[in-house]
Amino acid sequence: MKTGIVVGQVWATKRLDELPGGALLEIAMETEEGLGERVVAFDSLGAGNGERVLVTQGSVAKGWFKDSKAVVDALVIGILDQPRTPVKRKS
Repeated sequence: MKTGIVVGQVWATKRLDELPGGALLEIAMETEEGLGERVVAFDSLGAGNGERVLVTQGSVAKGWFKDSKAVVDALVIGILDQPRTPVKRKS
């Protein structure tokens, strides 16, 4: 699992029937240096722009769906209440 910040929503005019109701969000993944790679993740929780979320990827994300035909590679599994605490590095 990784954390990230919702930076936008991806709008699809057509979707596969296998994809249940929910949103496709663009998420900037957090790294030790700040925000890094962006991914598109499926969200059924209702996260909004600027919110910090917990994301799982790969077979774990796909396994959440009852139908094995689901084509989701990244899934929002939590909306985090607390801001990120900076990690202090040893000098």
